Amino acid sequence: MMLMKRKLVPTTIRFRLALVILLLISLALPSIPKASARSDEPLQVTIGNVSALIGQEIQIPVSIGQPVPGIGSYGIQINFDKSALEALSVSPSYGSGGEDCAVAEEGCFRSAVNNEEGWIRAIWADATGGDRPIAAARELFKIRAKVKGSSSTGAKALSVDRSDISNLTFTDADMHKLNVQVTEGKVTVSPAAGPSTAPAPDESSKVKVIVNGQEQPDSATMTRTKVNDRTVITIHVDEDKVMQQLNDNRLKTLLLPVDESNAAVIGELNGKLVKAMENQGATVAVRTSRANYTLSADQINIDAVASAFGKQIPLQDIKISIIIAGTEPDRTLLVDSAAASGGMNVIVPPVEFRITASYNGQSTEVSQFNRYVERAVALPNDIDPSRITTGVVLNEKGKLVHVPTKITQINGHYYALINSLTNSTYTVVWNPKTFADTKSHWARNEINDLASRLVIQGITDETFAPDRTISRAELTAVLVRALGLHEGKEGARIRFADVGDHDWFRDDVVTAASYGLIEGYPNGTFRPNAKVSRAEAMVLLSRAAAIANLKPATADETDKLLERFTDHAGIGDWARTGVASAIEMGITQGTDNKLLPAQQITRAESAVMIRRMLVQAQLINS
Repeated sequence: MMLMKRKLVPTTIRFRLALVILLLISLALPSIPKASARSDEPLQVTIGNVSALIGQEIQIPVSIGQPVPGIGSYGIQINFDKSALEALSVSPSYGSGGEDCAVAEEGCFRSAVNNEEGWIRAIWADATGGDRPIAAARELFKIRAKVKGSSSTGAKALSVDRSDISNLTFTDADMHKLNVQVTEGKVTVSPAAGPSTAPAPDESSKVKVIVNGQEQPDSATMTRTKVNDRTVITIHVDEDKVMQQLNDNRLKTLLLPVDESNAAVIGELNGKLVKAMENQGATVAVRTSRANYTLSADQINIDAVASAFGKQIPLQDIKISIIIAGTEPDRTLLVDSAAASGGMNVIVPPVEFRITASYNGQSTEVSQFNRYVERAVALPNDIDPSRITTGVVLNEKGKLVHVPTKITQINGHYYALINSLTNSTYTVVWNPKTFADTKSHWARNEINDLASRLVIQGITDETFAPDRTISRAELTAVLVRALGLHEGKEGARIRFADVGDHDWFRDDVVTAASYGLIEGYPNGTFRPNAKVSRAEAMVLLSRAAAIANLKPATADETDKLLERFTDHAGIGDWARTGVASAIEMGITQGTDNKLLPAQQITRAESAVMIRRMLVQAQLINS
């Protein structure tokens, strides 16, 4: 019997067919007819601009502005320079790429990569047939790519060929084609950094650094370049001169000042100097007219950085870059759109804080820390400091979320002190919020403050239900928002049997568990809907306070602290240290000399305790 040879279908055709199939599935599913919400206003699709070194891996975001009306499906093909870039993967920021995506809350996502022809393609459809459209500005997906070692330098376009309709198709929830405007992106490629490519020192560009508050002239070299029409100032620290301060045991703070507001500023140290500063507990800071960035040298974790590049790498050959810069226009547009959607006013242009490490053409990000790292963002001179709510960060879903923020005055100028455990892009907003049912409530001030900070939410836009009890999932979500923990620790692999991938609280629970805030039960469950007792809340908050660097109660202090309250005998052994720590940290004060450990905590009580914790940790104003 003769076997017939299978005819291969080109990848481009397969993806066009897949898009048609997804759209047909969406149309075939039952849905309630909707009134037309067509708009002549074009949907803004933005492909990110990224700067990279030769050999570096990068992430290119693809985002949308506020969709009017919502989006029921899309398909987009992005072309790239195949001689310069290699596409590695495409991952959804919204949508499920799993086999069961037909029932996913966020819809069904598929993608393909073709490095021979130089394109990636992404398609998505609301599998409910229009009941769950994309209704807000957000990041849709990320392209992970690598700059080839053979790449030339300069800008490499990321484009969409609109001559073929299948390369760009967005529909509303009723499958009407939407008018789309695309802001194409680019990858700006620079030569690989390393000792051999570092510019020779120029005596005319020697600048000062500040050690322990004292100016040290000619201790760094300043270079000024242009990247993407933007000025970039790099301050390269003279290792020998600063090392002398370390050898004399006189260096505790190293400040790199640059008095310019419109330039991107990079403070540059080598790994050997960072390690020496780490050993002496020294702090490094970059100060510009736009913002200040301060962190302990040990937060860079230079040993982990070196191991990422390989074994036995000389630390002096690793370049550490501490970066303060304004954001690219596409990301600024996303911040403004997200703020407008949430009814917030943006007070300062977004500021990007990054730390990169590079060696021999390779580069990696230092993006997570084990303690809070402080950023001070300068506020405009004409802004009333009482009309500042909080610092925020744009998350992967295109929403602005809270980071602990305190307003303070430094040398006669107001700053927003933002503390976070990760690097990202930050801005400051004004977002006053009140609820009709808390106007005369004893906890109204705390509730209003946390709601304005995007930490707590009402059960409706107008009501908070302050005396209602709170579930484990709800309290966990509020707590991670309060701490500014918007993603889990790297490498965390945590699952609970009763926490599904599509549960609204899933990311919050995984994040909290990765930081050791919550634990499951011996049978592998989390019990997200179980109500929370006051004792449980105090234990959870004491763990959170430890992340914020508040000191827990010692074993010797525990009994003395608990004995102040008449019902201390009702506290289980599992909770005694945590409850005592909550008392020691000023998180709880009790009621009528009682702690009421078994009583279910209310939404108002939890808000008050969380706010006390943030104040005691000096993360927000009192």
